[in-house]
Amino acid sequence: MPGLLGFLTGAVIYGLTYQQVFPVISAIANFGNATLPDLWNVDPFLFITLFALISLLLFYLIDRAGLKRTEKSQ
Repeated sequence: MPGLLGFLTGAVIYGLTYQQVFPVISAIANFGNATLPDLWNVDPFLFITLFALISLLLFYLIDRAGLKRTEKSQ
């Protein structure tokens, strides 16, 4: 129940402040039609390769650390 109340409170606050907050955030974060490789001046294939390698390394480290979901068996 507290989670639902927090969710609803956040939704109301967001709805009430949207007209004042959104234009400011939109003006700051408006880069147009850009991708991360464009913003960082990196070759797109290099970016994809690095992202894939970092993801695989992260999955490997999670597996080695034993951070797996526990099953609820009752």
